[in-house]
Amino acid sequence: MKFGRRDNLFNDDFDDNTGVDTVNPPAPQLPPARAARPASNELNAFLGRGCIYEGKLTFEGRVRIDGKFTGEIFSNDTLEIGPDAEIEAEVDCATVVIAGRVNGNITARGRCDLRAPAIVLGNITSPIITMDEGVRFDGEMRMTNALDDVVRASTLRAQAADTGSDNGRKSAPASRDPSELLKPVP
Repeated sequence: MKFGRRDNLFNDDFDDNTGVDTVNPPAPQLPPARAARPASNELNAFLGRGCIYEGKLTFEGRVRIDGKFTGEIFSNDTLEIGPDAEIEAEVDCATVVIAGRVNGNITARGRCDLRAPAIVLGNITSPIITMDEGVRFDGEMRMTNALDDVVRASTLRAQAADTGSDNGRKSAPASRDPSELLKPVP
């Protein structure tokens, strides 16, 4: 065997001059694909124990805090607050799981889970709220959902349109407040 020559031992369709397989050419090289968004159970960021953070935190995916945080937290995804965490913040996330200490109001648009040994000092607004035995909570819980907010907003808009000036136009009659439907009829 000569070193300068390429011999094809297994394929008869190999071009000796170019060194290319004429029947099965190599696949073209494609640029690397963009990384897909991580799965919801995959942790995007971890703010560890012993660290102190201050300011505004906005993120995508799932984030866990085990250190101290002061400020504001906003996300359309999941925030986990570990048992060693100390949070003093206004929290607005899709899902919030709390096992540490939180001082501030929490708005969870999907659900809020309080797990022992959590201590929460503040108000919680979420359509789904769960609380384990052993959690200490001091505040107000409000279980609302997006539909309630839409109905309330449209009722207020309709009432405002009815009391506004006509400017020569007819306005639609205001819809009744949904809570009035629950009152007994005389």
